[in-house]
Amino acid sequence: MALRRKMGTYVPKMGTTVHLATDKTCYRKAIAAALHDELGTTHQAIKAAMRWTGASERTVKYWLSGERGPSGGHLILLALHSDAVLVTILTMAERLSDQRHRCAGCPERMLVLQNLEQKVSTS
Repeated sequence: MALRRKMGTYVPKMGTTVHLATDKTCYRKAIAAALHDELGTTHQAIKAAMRWTGASERTVKYWLSGERGPSGGHLILLALHSDAVLVTILTMAERLSDQRHRCAGCPERMLVLQNLEQKVSTS
């Protein structure tokens, strides 16, 4: 009796890796810190983030605890409403540094840096 070979779809584990090189824990903690800076730690902070994104209460609690991070559309919606989240994203992407920014003197970059300095000086 001959054994029949299992046929089907097989995805080899070799090839190009398409993962981000950044540490996911660092990302989650940075977004959590930005949300805490912007919204605080009260239940109203959870409600505000829920209104901004349409995410569930449990999901927002995960974001605020740093256990999980927002992805895709939720991250964009958070950045739309939260300057702290936007600055965090730009900082993690190294878009605010003089070396990486395409036009170091552009008004948009200067405005973001000015807002960031105001938040740091008031903290």
